Amino acid sequence: MPRLSLVTLAFLLSVSAFSQIRFSDAEVILQSRHIWRGQKLGTAPAIEPAFTLSSTRFSFNIWASVTTNNSYSEIDLIPSYQFDEFKLTLFDYYNPVPGKRNGYLNLREGKSRHSVELAIDNYSVEKRRLKWMIGTFLLGDKNKLSGNPFYSTYIELKYSIAFLGMETQAFAGLTPFEGYYADRLAIVNAGISFGKQLKLSSKLMIPFRILIGSNPHKNNHFLVFSTGIIFSDLK
Repeated sequence: MPRLSLVTLAFLLSVSAFSQIRFSDAEVILQSRHIWRGQKLGTAPAIEPAFTLSSTRFSFNIWASVTTNNSYSEIDLIPSYQFDEFKLTLFDYYNPVPGKRNGYLNLREGKSRHSVELAIDNYSVEKRRLKWMIGTFLLGDKNKLSGNPFYSTYIELKYSIAFLGMETQAFAGLTPFEGYYADRLAIVNAGISFGKQLKLSSKLMIPFRILIGSNPHKNNHFLVFSTGIIFSDLK
């Protein structure tokens, strides 16, 4: 099966089910560093644009990141389906290698820079202070020695509170076995973030966020600042 077939199928199904497709939001965020699940990706600030199509229970997000020195870049296609308090999401991550020839449509075994992850979470339920997600890689995540899939899995808990008028989240993430994140069961991501949005109009906001975190497994620590512009509830 082609590596993008799962994402393509999910997108086509979601589009066919849309009763009224609309642009729901768009944003451009500037991060002092791109940190993902306790992994520091790139060596310079990152610019991260995104926009979302949605209708009823379905959404389709396109997200990208590029550092100012081209040390890291990424393009993600993200279809998702909301049911009750849970959201099921399929991530197609495309991570080209800096300085090398990369092809987005190059899906050959061992050459493709795509990986696919299936995740479930309750992040979209605002009334829940305790939130969680579980994500497992299905494609593009192989042990180079054995050639077998790792099925790298990440489990995260978040707890949200209001603190001095800011949206505050404490978080911790672990991997239960050897894979992309660590060579064994390990806590790979932990920290706290403080966020605030400056509302300029009913559809335009400027976010500010500070994240203090660490990867206990690798003994890495990071401090990240981010801001940007968000357009929401677009018609």
